[in-house]
Amino acid sequence: MTTKYLTTSGEDFEDYCLRTFKCMLHGDRFPYSLRETYHLVFASWNEAVKELIAHGVEGFSYQESPEGDDYLLSMHGFAQLVAMQDETLELLACFCDTTYRQQMAIFDIPVRFETRCEMKNDDQLRIVQVPVNGYQPSSQKHSHDGFMTTCGDLYAKVCFDKFLQQSGLSVRTEEIAEIFGMPEEALLCTLKQDGIIVETDDEDGWELAESFKDKAFTQVKTGPDGKPETQWTYKGAYHIWAFLTQDCGLPPCYERGSRE
Repeated sequence: MTTKYLTTSGEDFEDYCLRTFKCMLHGDRFPYSLRETYHLVFASWNEAVKELIAHGVEGFSYQESPEGDDYLLSMHGFAQLVAMQDETLELLACFCDTTYRQQMAIFDIPVRFETRCEMKNDDQLRIVQVPVNGYQPSSQKHSHDGFMTTCGDLYAKVCFDKFLQQSGLSVRTEEIAEIFGMPEEALLCTLKQDGIIVETDDEDGWELAESFKDKAFTQVKTGPDGKPETQWTYKGAYHIWAFLTQDCGLPPCYERGSRE
């Protein structure tokens, strides 16, 4: 990768990714700054904000900065709204590679692949994983080769989805309910009516319906009161968002305000 990317303040993009990734692991759900990175893929600040408002989800992929004049992005939001907007795919490949290396360092696992952008025989750019240090993938099946040469955008989505599902990040039911302007009880009632969750006699009072238990939608975390509670993973929160916005026709509060 030959292109050198710098943030608005002049920080090396790879160093920025490492720093924000660490912030995320320490509980910051929105560590990425649009102000610091918008120029990497957008011609102007206004263009970047327009894209964010049109395709982002407030409280899920971004939030306004408490200090003003900026928007803070979640990892999903940054990947979708900034990194994946780069038509050359080089920025996205750099982001994937840096994040992967940081994961490996945290868990003390040897780095086995380099993620980079390559031009393939069909003259299409692809994001590929190239084995390093003599590492050979154990799978030699055709399906493995197909995965390794998947289209850049699709590969990136799979990569980030898998990471976020396994990263331990979660959100409380109350927080999701607030995004849609409803009490927590109302959201749980809606999810029960649609068969996503069922009532139980335990502390939470609910659990995933049998058909959803193998989808990694929830995990047990420690709540604000210090007691265990069931919270929604990235995958589960996205499922609720899609259900409410698409199936129920209920957009988040901020979007309702813009339509009035």
